[in-house]
Amino acid sequence: MKKKFIILLIAILLLPTIAFAEKINLEDYTSLNLEETLKDEQSYNADFTYDLTGYTENDNQITIYVFRGKGCPHCEDFLSYLGNDLVKNYGSYFKVVSFQTWGDTTEATNNNRLLTKVGNFLNFEKTGAVPLIIIGDQHFLGYGESSNAEIESAIMSLYNSSDRYDIFEEMSKEEKSTDKTSNASIIIWNIIIAVIGVLIVVAHNNYIKNEIINALDKKTK
Repeated sequence: MKKKFIILLIAILLLPTIAFAEKINLEDYTSLNLEETLKDEQSYNADFTYDLTGYTENDNQITIYVFRGKGCPHCEDFLSYLGNDLVKNYGSYFKVVSFQTWGDTTEATNNNRLLTKVGNFLNFEKTGAVPLIIIGDQHFLGYGESSNAEIESAIMSLYNSSDRYDIFEEMSKEEKSTDKTSNASIIIWNIIIAVIGVLIVVAHNNYIKNEIINALDKKTK
C-alpha cells in the first residue's frame, strides 16, 4: 500500500513538467508554393489565369506569407495580381508560402489554427480574416488594388534589408520566452507539490503509527 502511494505521489510531482508552451513548426501545417497556390486557385475557378514565365525560386528571395480561403473573392483578386503583374515585375525578389484556411478538411482546420495564432500575435481584434498577406514586419489584411504600391514597396524593403524579419521566427522567439516563464512556474509548482507530498507522507506515517499503537494497546488490555 505504501509503495503504491509513493509511486502515485511521484507521478503527481512529474505531471506539471509536461506543461511547456506549444512550439510553432510550419512543417505541421499544409503550405503551398507560388505555382501550387495558383494551380489550386485555378482548380476552383477555371477562369482564373496566371503567367509564371521565367519565374524561378532561390534561397535569396524573401518570403511572402499568404493566408487565403478557396472561393474568397478578395483572395482571388490578390492571387491574380500576384500571378501576373507582381510576378512579372518583382518575381526575382520573392517566393510564396500560402496556407489555405477554408473548408472542413484537416489541412484547412490546422491552417486556420495557425492563422488564429498569427492573428493573436498581430493583435487582431478578429482573427481568421483572409486574405492575410505578410511581408517581413508588414502585413495587409484584405486586398484591394490600392494596396499594390505598398505591397511592392514592402517586398523591396525586405529584400534590401540586412536583417530580414520573419514573423514565424519572431513568434518562435516569443514561444521560447514563454517557455522560460512556464519553466519558472513549473519549478514553483513542483516545490509546492513536493511540500504537500511530504506533509501527506508524514500524516500517512503518523496514521500507520497510531494504528499500530492502538492495536498494541488492545492486545495489552
